Amino acid sequence: MGKESVWNRQPSERESYPPKVKAMYEAVLELFASGRELSTLKVSEITARAGIGKGTAYEYFSSKEEMIVGAIEYEAARHFYMIMDLIEGGQSFREIIFKGLDMMEASNQRYSGFTLLEKIMKDSTLSSSGLWEEIKRHSEGCSLVPGLTRRLLELAAENGQIQETDSFRVWSAILSQFVVYAFYLTHQKMFPEMEREEARETVYGNILKILT
Repeated sequence: MGKESVWNRQPSERESYPPKVKAMYEAVLELFASGRELSTLKVSEITARAGIGKGTAYEYFSSKEEMIVGAIEYEAARHFYMIMDLIEGGQSFREIIFKGLDMMEASNQRYSGFTLLEKIMKDSTLSSSGLWEEIKRHSEGCSLVPGLTRRLLELAAENGQIQETDSFRVWSAILSQFVVYAFYLTHQKMFPEMEREEARETVYGNILKILT
């Protein structure tokens, strides 16, 4: 009954969600942002917040876990396609990196943590539910990621900003510096002399140094 993972689709395929599915996904994310642990959510809570009947959930999902993981994937895909739009719109490598930092800031503000994944990993109730298995099942295929990497590398190469062509090294550089910025966002009191814009420029500069 479950939907095909968005990560198994081709880069040109945009995910289209039925209105009720989108409402349930948004409800899950809103409840999570309010401080609830994912695996303690009830279907009745989710559907009530979405403004639909409880039975409607099972017209689209075979389990609560599938619904929750779908919501996580929905949030990640939304960010992914925002980056894809920047790439396809001819934005610079710098603009794309800074947009990624904007997304990180928004996530930090909404979920009181630097990423949604961090909060999932900290959820102490996952090990006793089927939620973690559902997450692993959905993460088995990530065919969109290589396409994003290839397009990002092509864009950076055209502008002469990056010489590195190995995908693993590229993502290692970008993700490592995003972790650095995440640490900055959650521990700004430790760096009173570092202004936000300076921190962002430092992250971007470090990525270029690693990859050139």
